[in-house]
Amino acid sequence: MLKNKKNIIYISVILISMIIFISIFFNLLKFFNIQKKQTNISLSQKNNSINPINTELISDEIGIQYKKGSNWRIIIQKINVNAPILEGTSKEVLRRGVGHFETTSKWNGNICLAAHNQGYKYNYFQEIKNLEIGDIITYETEKGTKNYEVIRNETIKETDLSCMEDTKENKITLITCEKNKRDYRRCVQAKEI
Repeated sequence: MLKNKKNIIYISVILISMIIFISIFFNLLKFFNIQKKQTNISLSQKNNSINPINTELISDEIGIQYKKGSNWRIIIQKINVNAPILEGTSKEVLRRGVGHFETTSKWNGNICLAAHNQGYKYNYFQEIKNLEIGDIITYETEKGTKNYEVIRNETIKETDLSCMEDTKENKITLITCEKNKRDYRRCVQAKEI
């Protein structure tokens, strides 16, 4: 009788311990998923909408529509990029062109842009991994045209947002996904020349 009570106590302790362990495990899993989602949201600048489509849209040579009279573009001759830039980094924006991180500058300081590199109709940043130190990036706006010289091309963690910080020196930062590395991004930075 005493032996059966001990066995029941041991089994009860083991079951309670397993329930506590499973509960802790699922709570930790939930916590890390929430943290990952928050990181992804911060990287995309919490931008899930775009400006309403203007009725005065025109199409460029490859069918991308942009506001009439706008010449907001990025040109990288080495990798055959001549793409329109649109405000925001939502899926809809990146499906149509190169997206501008809304919290960054459009003219002076650090201009940050994002685009797809695979899996979509327009993969403007597909070849930025091939840019080398000294290659030229041209940035056009209604204010004028600036040329930048590549000074950095490397892989960064998706949580590393330091490349997007504003700078006194005029820079342009290009960000895209890193092929087969879900937690990493390709970052190209260039300074004005």
